[in-house]
Amino acid sequence: MKENVFVKDKLKKMAIAQYLQKKLKQAGFIDVEVVKSPISTRVVIYALRPGFVIGKSGFNIKALTEDLERDFGLNKVHIEIGELQNKDLDPRVIIENLSNDIGRGIAWKSAVYRAMTQMKNAGAVGAEIVAKGNTAGKGQRKRSSRYAFGYLKKAGSQKDLVAFEKRTTFPGLGTIGIRLRIVQPETVFSDKIDVRELSHRHKLAREQKRLENREEEVEKETIVAKEKVEEKKKAKEEKSTEKTEKKPRVKKEKKETKEEKLEIVEEIIEEWLDDKEKSSSIKFNGWNWK
Repeated sequence: MKENVFVKDKLKKMAIAQYLQKKLKQAGFIDVEVVKSPISTRVVIYALRPGFVIGKSGFNIKALTEDLERDFGLNKVHIEIGELQNKDLDPRVIIENLSNDIGRGIAWKSAVYRAMTQMKNAGAVGAEIVAKGNTAGKGQRKRSSRYAFGYLKKAGSQKDLVAFEKRTTFPGLGTIGIRLRIVQPETVFSDKIDVRELSHRHKLAREQKRLENREEEVEKETIVAKEKVEEKKKAKEEKSTEKTEKKPRVKKEKKETKEEKLEIVEEIIEEWLDDKEKSSSIKFNGWNWK
């Protein structure tokens, strides 16, 4: 079944993480990712001190590659060093640093206070560190100490929004168990939601969207108006060019001079006189009467 395959992969990843936790203790091992492909297997290791993972001239990383291929049956292992994002708010990084400080002999209270200020300055909504065990010193009773700030949930479905890590440290005498809870800055719990503020934000967002749409419409309208104005200008220019085009001139007959006019008038008068003389001679009973 497919479920069995997924379970086997998960168990193998847990076994690899436990192996690397012991092997890379000095490197500050945080987490591992195993990505399988048909060609090879990519193993991404997250650690506080990547130099210890690589080793001198890559000796440690070569030995890890051989161990993973031999002990866990991985095919063509390719190891990469992953980058830790936002170390001040990563619970795995914080608890690893805390356990290392206590293991080196630093007072557990000063280590806890340092971790708390680190998370507070990074912008965490809330955080809690509980230390249990031999915290009072040699020959004293075991006790539990709690240090917290801000707001966090411990019950209900919203407790899943709180990141949780635990670790056992070994100082000079006895053991100390540490439990860490942290709420990331972007986390919002349901009982901390202000309905009025949300409605106000919703109204502002809706109004802003309406204004943006209106601006787009105005831009479109201005573009259309500019196009119409340009079309009108072009039409006027075409009309003006048609009017200003030179029409072909018709050759006019030359005006007659005064002398020519007088000659024509004289000819007309002479013709008229001749006609008058002819009409004045009338024949009556065979006689010409003038």
